[in-house]
Amino acid sequence: MSAPQGNGGVQIQVSEQRTPVAISIANYLYQNPIMKQRTGLLNNTTDIDFFRYKRFERALLSDDYKNKQQNPKNGLIPINDAVEVQKVLVMLIQNQMLLPLNKLHYADIKAVKGWKPNKQKPTLKRSDKAVIDPDAYYGWLYQKPNPFILLYSILAIAGVFAVILFPLWPRIMKRGVWYLSMAALGLIGLFFATAIVRLIIYIISLVAFPKPFWLFPNLFEDCGVLESFQPLKEARRVMKMMKHFSQLNQPRPMKPSVPRPVPLSSKRERLPWKKLKSKNVYKFLYYKFNLQI
Repeated sequence: MSAPQGNGGVQIQVSEQRTPVAISIANYLYQNPIMKQRTGLLNNTTDIDFFRYKRFERALLSDDYKNKQQNPKNGLIPINDAVEVQKVLVMLIQNQMLLPLNKLHYADIKAVKGWKPNKQKPTLKRSDKAVIDPDAYYGWLYQKPNPFILLYSILAIAGVFAVILFPLWPRIMKRGVWYLSMAALGLIGLFFATAIVRLIIYIISLVAFPKPFWLFPNLFEDCGVLESFQPLKEARRVMKMMKHFSQLNQPRPMKPSVPRPVPLSSKRERLPWKKLKSKNVYKFLYYKFNLQI
């Protein structure tokens, strides 16, 4: 196993079987805080966790890795320098656990037909060569096994047997299941009733208003149950629209006319009192009111 040399990159042949050492290192690195993994879109469609090579090297040369490597149960190999880190990178790529990636910019994404930029998840594309560069990107093809999968399997089997043995259940449990089924049926009926009322209101708004609207616009969207009924601002917009149309027939109040101030004809009259000097006060009174003091 040879490590890639330089920044030009090298093609690495992959194998179908995963070695225990590669699995142990992948279990340590996957979702490690030092890696600072992010979620991106591979080919603008599939979610993939990716990281930078400098984080990969920093995690393998950290003190935490050395402490866990001393425990034989973890199955970690000693790593002392950057050359051994490169060998580990090649091993993970050969075991089909890592994938070299290129991060695309906005112009590159728009150049591909059908791709759309995503502000939250950057778009990534598979690279043909693995590059040893601090800012090179690599994505995970490996998923850490769930430690509770055995427990979930046992619960699933127990649930299947419980359904099969339903005729042997006590009467109280059967009654509880009946109430739950009726409640679920009522919720389904309420959902269909909401959809029908929503359609009727849309048809009425299509005829009566210049801009039709939907109540609960996210009702059939791919989102959670609560998010389907949460766009309250749509209802507020409807109320504002109805209030606007109700006020169309009412006469608008006339604004009172405010007389414009008459411009002063003399430059002396435009002088404010605060800016007048004591010597000019008498002159101002004389020209303004024809007073002699």
